[in-house]
Amino acid sequence: MTNPQRALLAARISVDTDESTSIDRQLEKLNAWAQQHSYAVAGVVEDRSVSGSIDLPDRPSMGPWLTEEGREQWDVLAVTTQDRLSRDDLHFMAFVKNVLDWGKLLVVLDDPSFDISTETGRLIAYAKATQAAAELRKIRQRVSDARSYLRRNGLFAGGTTPCGYLYEESPDGRHYVLTPEPTYSKLVKEMSERVRAGVSTNQLARELNAKGVLTWRDHLRVLRGQKTKHRDGKALTEAQGTKWSPQVVQRILKHPSCAGFLAYKGEPFEDDEGNPVMATEYPILTQAEWQATVAAVTSRGLSNIRRTNEASLLTGTARCGSCGARLFCHRLKKTLASGEVKTYRHYSCTSHSKATPCSSPVRIPEVLLNEIFEDALLSRLGELAEVVKVTEPGEDHTAELEQVTARLLRLERDYENGKYDDPEKEESYWRMHGNLTRKQKDLKAKPVRPAVTRYVPTGLTLAQKWGGMRTDERRDYLTGRGVKVWAWKNAIPGVAHGAVVSLGDLKELARAAGLDAVSVEGWQVSSWNVPAHWTAPDLREFVTDPVPDVLSGLFGEDKESA
Repeated sequence: MTNPQRALLAARISVDTDESTSIDRQLEKLNAWAQQHSYAVAGVVEDRSVSGSIDLPDRPSMGPWLTEEGREQWDVLAVTTQDRLSRDDLHFMAFVKNVLDWGKLLVVLDDPSFDISTETGRLIAYAKATQAAAELRKIRQRVSDARSYLRRNGLFAGGTTPCGYLYEESPDGRHYVLTPEPTYSKLVKEMSERVRAGVSTNQLARELNAKGVLTWRDHLRVLRGQKTKHRDGKALTEAQGTKWSPQVVQRILKHPSCAGFLAYKGEPFEDDEGNPVMATEYPILTQAEWQATVAAVTSRGLSNIRRTNEASLLTGTARCGSCGARLFCHRLKKTLASGEVKTYRHYSCTSHSKATPCSSPVRIPEVLLNEIFEDALLSRLGELAEVVKVTEPGEDHTAELEQVTARLLRLERDYENGKYDDPEKEESYWRMHGNLTRKQKDLKAKPVRPAVTRYVPTGLTLAQKWGGMRTDERRDYLTGRGVKVWAWKNAIPGVAHGAVVSLGDLKELARAAGLDAVSVEGWQVSSWNVPAHWTAPDLREFVTDPVPDVLSGLFGEDKESA
């Protein structure tokens, strides 16, 4: 008695939802066919939410059955209709050739005449494949046209819902528009204000994780209570516990939807007249606030400080006094005679990795240099009220005006070069020219309002603020504020280690917190174990010894500070 042939039953659907029964209906027909013709079912393929344009070996469920090992398990591949195999004619014919080379059979239930073993049968199958490919192109064009229409009219076209918004039915009841989601729209606004006040996205991400705030996608899963399908058919019905990261915070704040703009490929979508299309009547941020937020995020950029599990306070801030190279914290473990393993941590000059070696590379204990810096910081600022700088964006349409003017010049240049000689094209030219000219005139008429900067107390002293921060948070606080620490091996002969601390832009915060101009003069620079004239310009006329080049510019000299 011969063994029955083994059938692989394949079902596919391009868009799968909880309400769809297509896969179930396909498999019901395939199982009935296998039972009727006494086939042994070798396996079942369920490719959910998989486009017919994807090649069969690349599909998550079908792919493994087409490997050398997978092909050994079946003799016949059955589908309900030919387009369940593929909607790409070239993929289809390549697959047909492979099936013939493998010595397998193809069966299409709704087409009993389907036969790839003869030239005529293959010709008919190919003709049907081209019809399916043409239909796919039409479908894609219809989808593209529909999305274009929605974008032009400021309607939600589907995809990822922007952070801080939900989509609701439009007034006509046929489409969707974005409306603010109360909790996260407030969160986006707060994040924007704090970034503009100088808080890093690293710190924001850490705080959100510490508070247990769900990421936007997890919040949507909880809010909607719906099953979000992956291509493998796995249903996501609850929060996945993903964490906030600086990159996620930056991506949210830089997204055009924050200012209510419709986004296309990450940029504000513009209509034919060059105007950004609004996606909502209720934007979370004003255009000026959003632009200031993007500028704040971009200006900070990604830190070039190498992150480690053991953060060092002055990495990226401390420099070698002899050559100006950065200091990095090196760790050395030694086993003592007692068997105890001790770790020694030193800030060391990195000039050895550069072409020009340092004449006197510094190596100073980490704890010592940190103490010198913190003493300089807290003795001057510790008891002052901590303030944060908040900038309320002004109104300046210069950049937009320049963009419109450039577009108008390009349009006129194209007209002069004969690109609009056709009567219909010329009509289009004058329409676009009129729109751009009106927009240019409107922008020129708009007022220019300068930004307003104010300092807001946080309710803490800087000592309290500093004491409540982790080492990596303190380092982020110093980054971008012009703080510098220089260290020397022997600034004074016979005396080990010397340092100069410049608190840089923190001087501005000190003035805002209450120090008068006379108190601040020279206040931001302090020294430890270095010649007095290095940090006291009034002594330099009595001393012939030079001041290190790295300190030039500290008190307004011609040379720039290192």
